[in-house]
Amino acid sequence: MTATPLGRLFVSGREPGTPVAMRDGVALSFGRFAADVAHTAGVARAACVARGAVLSADPYRFLVGLFGLMHAGATVVLPPDALPGTLASLRDQFDVLLYDEPASLPVPAQFAVLLIQEGLPIQEGQHGAATIGALDPATAMLEFFTSGSTGTAKRIAKPLTMLDREIATLDALWGTTTGRRPVLATVPHRHIFGLTFHLLWPLARGQPFASHVDELWESVLARDLADSVLVTSPAHLTRLGGLPRLPPGHSPARVFTAGAPLRAAQVREVADVLGVPPTEIFGSTETGAIATRTQTQHAADAPWTPLPGIHVGADDAGCMIVRSPYGPDGAPFVSADRIEMMPDGGFHFLGRADRIAKIEGKRVNLARLEQELAALPGVRDASAVVLAGSTERLAAAIVLNDEGRSRLDVLGAFRLSRELRRQLSREFESAWLPKSWRFADELPLGAMGKRRDADVRALFSPGSGRTP
Repeated sequence: MTATPLGRLFVSGREPGTPVAMRDGVALSFGRFAADVAHTAGVARAACVARGAVLSADPYRFLVGLFGLMHAGATVVLPPDALPGTLASLRDQFDVLLYDEPASLPVPAQFAVLLIQEGLPIQEGQHGAATIGALDPATAMLEFFTSGSTGTAKRIAKPLTMLDREIATLDALWGTTTGRRPVLATVPHRHIFGLTFHLLWPLARGQPFASHVDELWESVLARDLADSVLVTSPAHLTRLGGLPRLPPGHSPARVFTAGAPLRAAQVREVADVLGVPPTEIFGSTETGAIATRTQTQHAADAPWTPLPGIHVGADDAGCMIVRSPYGPDGAPFVSADRIEMMPDGGFHFLGRADRIAKIEGKRVNLARLEQELAALPGVRDASAVVLAGSTERLAAAIVLNDEGRSRLDVLGAFRLSRELRRQLSREFESAWLPKSWRFADELPLGAMGKRRDADVRALFSPGSGRTP
């Protein structure tokens, strides 16, 4: 079983009965999928859709809308979420919104909406694929919008050919270890990682995906994970504490995670509960997957290894330069990720270049500060940001473990923050010592485990938590 180019999916001769997705124990067949895509494409063509946005919490219907638009000759727009403010900010980017439950979507009245339908009657002997031809992967276009750490939306256009090349690379590297069982996910499919690993790669190789997204570990662990593939993120993997470990023989074959690097302690917890260490993916919306690593007990903080065909280097400032066969036009992509190259072509991630702050005339590496904060006794997680004002000041948002919470109850927020400052002062000069502190139950994370500085700064607004 090898991956079929997505542009030739409906002319590949795939058997109509091949399962595409599993929903509540029921298989949704390739013939059903082809018929639903053909219907959606016809509706979109009749409505003269040029640019259509797709939103659906159901992975199967999401793909029906996505492929229906592409086969109608329309550009696919993928909003990062369904919030009214987000859709309003992207109003000029699409002319029609495809959604499967329009009545539940609080969008402005001026949006034109088309319903994603499934399960329409199929004529005898007609499975839908016969009415759909091949796509030109160079012109079939998907547009993503990502805010990164700044909160400002950025448009990223990717032709289908980029996704086809990436899927071929993933399949050559891991295709023999993903089995044939449905691929499960805790991550949204509107982002590039979830879309590629949960939906498009399985679809291309003829492996069914689960047509649901589990947001809670209780629902994930209640499923039969034996020999399955789980696509997840640090936002979920860092919340495994206290859960029972899976019985022997019930572990997934592979756990893919992306969005942010995992610490060694987090990897050990994943391996303890799920029975398998996670396969970490380093990448971006612009480039797709770049590199991978699997940390083990004997290889903590292992370097990242570029995927086959991808070349990674660093510029004079230490920022990553990526040359990828499925990157934008094959041109080198320079990211804000700072790396240290290894002699064998691997690299260590040093943090984001845009997370270097100037405090009291000194350069402060916020990523390094966060690592040092998280290593202090009583601290489970930490985030450092710069707060604007008459003078910029460094601030730290802290999540405490059981020991730290006990100290907080005894000392109070002010005295505990002074204690943490004193511990930091053994390693850092005064510019590196946060002036403002916030003790929170959890740090805000996006669906992919990425943290936006704007969300962390919001913790320092009045009434947001315990602060000195």
